[in-house]
Amino acid sequence: MGHTRKLRSSPSKLGVRRHSAAIFFENAKKRKVMDELLLNSSLRRVDSASGIVHPPRQHANPPGETPFIVLPVESRFSPMFERSRFALDIGGTLLKLVYSSVCQPGSKPQHVLNNGNKQKKLSEDPEVHVNFLKFGSIETCIEFIKKNWKDRVETDVLHCTGGGSYKHAELLQKALGVKVRRTDEMNSLIYGCDFLLRNNEDESFTYHHEAKGLEKFQYRPINADSIYPFLLVNIGTGISILKVDSPTEFQRVGGSSMGGGTFIGLGNLLTSATDFDALLKMADRGDHRKVDTLVSDIYGGSYGNLNLPGDLIAGSFGKCNKYDNRPSSTPPSPEDIAKSLLLMLSNNIGQMAMLYGHRYGMKRVYFGGFFIRKHPITMRTLSYAINFWSKGETEALFMKHEGYLGAMGAFLDENGDHA
Repeated sequence: MGHTRKLRSSPSKLGVRRHSAAIFFENAKKRKVMDELLLNSSLRRVDSASGIVHPPRQHANPPGETPFIVLPVESRFSPMFERSRFALDIGGTLLKLVYSSVCQPGSKPQHVLNNGNKQKKLSEDPEVHVNFLKFGSIETCIEFIKKNWKDRVETDVLHCTGGGSYKHAELLQKALGVKVRRTDEMNSLIYGCDFLLRNNEDESFTYHHEAKGLEKFQYRPINADSIYPFLLVNIGTGISILKVDSPTEFQRVGGSSMGGGTFIGLGNLLTSATDFDALLKMADRGDHRKVDTLVSDIYGGSYGNLNLPGDLIAGSFGKCNKYDNRPSSTPPSPEDIAKSLLLMLSNNIGQMAMLYGHRYGMKRVYFGGFFIRKHPITMRTLSYAINFWSKGETEALFMKHEGYLGAMGAFLDENGDHA
């Protein structure tokens, strides 16, 4: 094992010259920004163990550009200076792609602090970057890989995980002319989660709805020797709950069929939204009180004997019951329905996570998967549920690369099964 340094998350342009054997990403400026808010390194950082608030670090790159992470300098990553590596997590709804590229020395300016003033310097060493993209269809994903994995040959390997690594193995091999190497889905999740928590600075964070602006988000750095144990709630098409005691000791202790697939599926049936992000935007504009029955609708206020506040949801979609004898009122809008649907699923996920966390004595619950997408309503609901039901004893934590844990794990794996 060679010298190790921490990964750095960085929003930066990738339109720079690569090593001759590495890919050159031609349409970097056209890429959508991922996590532009949470890759801002000026957010507050609160140590999980001590509770000490650390001062913000100087933001090193202009905000609003495409992000990547820089791999640590280790011997196992040295081959990526010569050959690109691509990995896919093919789920029931989305395809998540992780791939490497090389940044040559002197091509990427970095900001450094000199006596309190920012000054530019050029990076001195080449770096291997890991890039993250998601796709809604296998065809679009394949076309992107064809265009950008320019140095691939028939002996190269596409690292894959997820159910689609079986379903689409033959298609991928034929279309790309490479071999497919599969990594078990649960192993991939833990490989990726462990690597990012252990190496990527400020990977995990908490959400505080009562705060203002960027203060809502607080990074939660954690020492490598204090990572375990934790509960990982991975919310994809469905939900898997994993009790993780070490990188090699974990078990799936529960799950649910009501996850992201339920949200987009019912959302498509009940509204005009045709994709996940459009449905989330609808939910932002909605008022769930026009759809849900609240405690105050039943009791006229809060229910003090059970400590239930009046604005607590007593019955999701309860006001949509056509057999209800309430006076007729304006029908709920699609936005109201989307908000109710999001809260219904988020509340159930949060309570389920807390119950499993309590059962196994976990103080930290990490949420992964593309259901969350840094969405304030979802994070607020999950955080509130964990805090309320655990009486503050368990902490809800989110991850920058929440949807890419499996793909990152496949990217790291060298010992998977060949298709």
